[in-house]
Amino acid sequence: MNDGLIARLERFFQLSPSSSGLILPPDPAEHDYRPDQQIDGRDMRRAGVLIPVIQAGGGGESHIMLTLRTKHLRSHAGQVSLPGGSAEPQDADIIRAALREAEEETCLPSHAVQVIGTLPALIMPSAFHVTPVVGLVKAEVQLQACPVEVAEIFYVPTAFLLNPKNYRVASMEFQNRERRFMETHFDGYRIWGATAAILHHLAKQIHALEDHD
Repeated sequence: MNDGLIARLERFFQLSPSSSGLILPPDPAEHDYRPDQQIDGRDMRRAGVLIPVIQAGGGGESHIMLTLRTKHLRSHAGQVSLPGGSAEPQDADIIRAALREAEEETCLPSHAVQVIGTLPALIMPSAFHVTPVVGLVKAEVQLQACPVEVAEIFYVPTAFLLNPKNYRVASMEFQNRERRFMETHFDGYRIWGATAAILHHLAKQIHALEDHD
């Protein structure tokens, strides 16, 4: 089954290696965000995150690597996240930014990632314009969490995260209003917010491709 998932991922990005537009989260208040605007007085910052699909040899199960952010960080402390961060002047493009940040956070060498494409960007209420980059990684690559930013590295089966039925819309009070967001739970980990919105979007695209087949 997972070999089929990897094949569908590759086929999807062969058809559309660099998706345009925006990922729309479930909160209607966030649908009007635009890349050239400010949010609550903050200028938009570009960022890249990596969706590392860890391939398994010998007919095993592939996984997607996620991180648990340390609790002392200024933003999104203690939350589950895809590796990544803000683009820097030395980055040639947003893909390089995602790969650089992933290497800094998890010791994943950039040369060990086979980038197969990018998804539409997601604009966050924190004024980050985030481009998800999808890459395939061999199972034998050794990873290690950078303790400054990452408390833990863990892995979720690709089949679970790329199944749209495993996500739901949840809500919470945020800045004096009810904010809606995507959420899923796996093995005690709560995956929500931007990370869940990105993975849910990819799951829907792969599921639609499967239905078309």
